[in-house]
Amino acid sequence: PEGTVLVTGGTGTLGALTARHLITHHNARHLLLVSRQGPDTPGAAELTTELTKLGAHIHITACDTANHDQLTTLLANIPTEHPLTAIIHTAGTLDDALLTNLTPDHLNTVLRPKVDALTHLHNLTHHLNLAAFVVYSSATGTLGTPGQANYAAANTYTDALIHQRHAAGLPATSLAWGLWETTSTLTA
Repeated sequence: PEGTVLVTGGTGTLGALTARHLITHHNARHLLLVSRQGPDTPGAAELTTELTKLGAHIHITACDTANHDQLTTLLANIPTEHPLTAIIHTAGTLDDALLTNLTPDHLNTVLRPKVDALTHLHNLTHHLNLAAFVVYSSATGTLGTPGQANYAAANTYTDALIHQRHAAGLPATSLAWGLWETTSTLTA
């Protein structure tokens, strides 16, 4: 309970749902919610107020976790009295196109928040004594979805890195979400 839980994509729909769940079901009390816009994200102030009323200390900050230097600085600034104890990587984005129409921009848009950010998170924290390292993946990585080859590749990488962490004895959980609704996810 005294440790810090880092939630990437923390001001997005999945990140906010996850933060609420961590507080109400797992008694998390120190959450670091990061996103590229951080506190400038529409609704971030209201989210902070809501989560604080639930009994948690919330810090929302801007960080492009796909940027190694920004992520290194973010992790170095986590207070020692509340060390990093868990990571939940919810960040991701879509940029759909048929395989024959995929451009480098389509690939970069989708791979950066999944592949680059996750690789940096793993490399910068694998030596820490984390209780959890959870990534939000997608069934698309296994089943495929028309127009989402880039997203399928990003999630396949996500799942493979989690297998690698697990094989190394590190905390590792990949949640390969299927089709879901934001109103019902994480409420059970």
